[in-house]
Amino acid sequence: MARWSAGKIVGITFLCIFVLLLFSGGCYLAGLFSSTFGRTSYSLGDSIYEIRLEGVISAEKYSGLLMEETVTPEEIISQLDEAESNPDVKAILIRVNSPGGSAAASQEIYEELKKVEKPVVVSVSETCASGAYYISAAADSIIANRSSSVGSIGVIMQIPNFEGLFEQLGIEYVTIKQGEFKDVGSVDRPITEEETRMLEAQLKEIYEQFISDVADSRGMEISEVRELATGWVYLGTEALDLGLIDQIGNYKDAIEAAAELGGIKGEPVVIKQEYSYSLMDLIFDYYLNLLVKKIF
Repeated sequence: MARWSAGKIVGITFLCIFVLLLFSGGCYLAGLFSSTFGRTSYSLGDSIYEIRLEGVISAEKYSGLLMEETVTPEEIISQLDEAESNPDVKAILIRVNSPGGSAAASQEIYEELKKVEKPVVVSVSETCASGAYYISAAADSIIANRSSSVGSIGVIMQIPNFEGLFEQLGIEYVTIKQGEFKDVGSVDRPITEEETRMLEAQLKEIYEQFISDVADSRGMEISEVRELATGWVYLGTEALDLGLIDQIGNYKDAIEAAAELGGIKGEPVVIKQEYSYSLMDLIFDYYLNLLVKKIF
């Protein structure tokens, strides 16, 4: 078995550290430069504009090895604006695969989608739950597969309590505050009964907004939606029977439905926002190849 020299081992170690630093420290720059170099592919003639709503819905952008990818209102709204302003676009297709996320971020996209004048079709891939369904309800039509996960109409808040663990580790928190409820949600103590009542009241308000908006957008009675708003996720076939979606079908079926709503004749052309290599990608590739050549 061949043995590596100390210099080669040190080089490989340095390479690994360099890669980790790039991934952890360069995520923000990568996202910044990626958006700078982004472009939209345009097509002559009547077209469908496709938007991807994939990952957790959040007000902030996260991505990387140790973080679940997110989608932000800015990303979706900017594409809706492009689709609305492009005269060639006759319909919009939103491809959804998301478990939901922030209530505020979901509402922000929902409100903007309600303003869109062009036909909008949602195509559910695997999951369209919670905030993702909230957004989808604003579309003109929702199409899902038979085994897609749809619904989960509900609101949740989880506050961890590490008080017992901190006591075992000998960790103490000193909280200095102005305002009785300024430290609500602190992990070093349980929440009080009064705090619980106040948080439950806020969640109740968001829950009612969710139910009301779904009922309004789907043309359903509030009582109907409330009965379904248990947080349960329905299969596509169940969601169709319950009125939460409009059709069972795949991605291609959704394209055809969007083309029909947009009055597009013949084979529809689908355009979407595309991204070329970011500046960070180019820098990373250059230095990685340089280091590999030096070591090996």
